Amino acid sequence: MDRVLVRKVDDLESAVEEVFDFLGFDFTGKRVWVKPNLLAPHPPERSVTTNPELVRLAVQELKRRGASRIWVGDNPAGVRKIPLEEYLKPTGVVEAAGEYFVNPGLEVFNLPLKSRFVATVPVSGLLREADVILNLPVFKTHGLTIITGAVKNIFGIIPGGHKTYLHAVAKSGLEFAELLVDIYQAVPIPIVNIMDGIRGMDGPNGPSGGRVLNLKLLIASTNAVALDAVMVLLAGGKPEKIPICRTAAARNLGPILREKIEIHGDFQPIKGFRLPPVGLAAAVSKVSTLIYPLLRRTPQLNRRFCTQCGECVQNCPVQAINLNPYPVINCKRCIACFCCAEICPARAMTIASLAKSLFLRMVKS
Repeated sequence: MDRVLVRKVDDLESAVEEVFDFLGFDFTGKRVWVKPNLLAPHPPERSVTTNPELVRLAVQELKRRGASRIWVGDNPAGVRKIPLEEYLKPTGVVEAAGEYFVNPGLEVFNLPLKSRFVATVPVSGLLREADVILNLPVFKTHGLTIITGAVKNIFGIIPGGHKTYLHAVAKSGLEFAELLVDIYQAVPIPIVNIMDGIRGMDGPNGPSGGRVLNLKLLIASTNAVALDAVMVLLAGGKPEKIPICRTAAARNLGPILREKIEIHGDFQPIKGFRLPPVGLAAAVSKVSTLIYPLLRRTPQLNRRFCTQCGECVQNCPVQAINLNPYPVINCKRCIACFCCAEICPARAMTIASLAKSLFLRMVKS
């Protein structure tokens, strides 16, 4: 039975030591890719990226446990105009990682997939050099995939520009969840997982614009699927209703039912946690790709926050946004991948409710 530890954090250093002990993985002589979530250059207090102190302590613990080489790095979303170290400096992780921080997108190779969407994906060359990935996702919601946990964090092995393309080939939430599991399943080295729930994020505007929560949690497991299931249980949801969890479980990649997971520590559902809606549009997308676009939610712009930087235009996978002078979304072309909301540095792009989405499409049709 797969084991998951949920630990309420009073002292982070001792909690990190405990979760490493719980994982039971022998890092002696191993080359380790520490893979945080570095979606975009947001400061730590926004809960968008992995806590830099967790990264620092993880590196410290790996050194103490005899790792022979350590890299810290992630491929953020979108296309960058400046060096990665400078781009991600606001996250605090570059400084926390110190000499171990690298740009994992400098060298890539094509990883074969067993997928109905693509035959290969370009991935970081670190995947060939490392013996194990230490996966450090953040406890967050996601407007498209409902959660952005341990399985989805592995999407960051792919350089940012190509991630945008993959949204265009797997357009619905269900399709994209399937592709994420395809990629996770293709990783050729072990993945051990420590989820950063020191702060968290809920609501429909995750993974970058949701409500920040002070959860004070670390969650650890050698099985990313079981960890994500426990995350959903903590959030008050049902893992079998989350496409990523359901797809992974159907492939026997890990358990998602409460009775099949051995949960240790401080498991207690989080009161008032808001998961994005999972029901109607997801159910309909199973039945008809013609009906699904009518019921999906769409991004909307808050002009009060918009700086007209053009990041959303540059990073839309289907070229559905133009500046005029503010971003204008072509609702007929939009695939509701929410890359624009993820990448917006000012958090000016949010995700409309179903009713508002229907209204926006009628007005702009």
